[in-house]
Amino acid sequence: MVDYSQFEASTKSGIHADVQRIRQHDEIIRAVVKKRKNSAVICVCFACLAGVTFLKSWIPAVIFLLLALFFLWRAVGKFSDEYLREMYEEGLLVPGMIVKTQPLTIMAIANMVAHDGAPTVNGCYCLEAKALDGANIELYEKIPCSCFFCYEGGDYHSSFQPHPLYWGTTDQMAIHEALRQVEADNKENSRDEWEVLKEVAQKFPDLGNGNMILLDENYVPFGKKNYMDSNHQPLD
Repeated sequence: MVDYSQFEASTKSGIHADVQRIRQHDEIIRAVVKKRKNSAVICVCFACLAGVTFLKSWIPAVIFLLLALFFLWRAVGKFSDEYLREMYEEGLLVPGMIVKTQPLTIMAIANMVAHDGAPTVNGCYCLEAKALDGANIELYEKIPCSCFFCYEGGDYHSSFQPHPLYWGTTDQMAIHEALRQVEADNKENSRDEWEVLKEVAQKFPDLGNGNMILLDENYVPFGKKNYMDSNHQPLD
């Protein structure tokens, strides 16, 4: 079972999230909602097939019923207002950057360490978006993001997904203040993480939406994975 850890972020965005804006603009959330709606439609279809075939043979009817229950399980549940606010207000504030304008691609970097004492591992997440209302949409434009981590055990989080603050608020002053905080945190790193994002984007131009590059403590790439995978593939 995947655990989306409700950790205490060391640095938070400081914004007051607009739930209605999140539901309208957050493309990660919208994609999940769309999948759930599709699952609901498929569930109804299999349930109808189960009812029709039951009169002829109970074996296919049971199979269709089980399939209907599976897609019902996928369809249930919704994102609460509280969860959506927490995603933007309680998640870790991380640096993101537009690394392509066609298609619009944002790359964000986050420290994957889950327990103190483990060697530093950073993850660079590739997010392709259709729109980013409020941003200038310029190459190498800095985009502060908020994220929660996925934890499956061990010293490291297995993945994260960045949510650009522009999806969560129209308050430009709050976003600029968050960016100022990111800049301040960046000064404490051994390398400029804005430059690291540029380098990773240039080295892996076809990384693809939802994929991640893992970096060691010296910001050297050593692995690649999809955010849904538990394990990474070593890089040559």
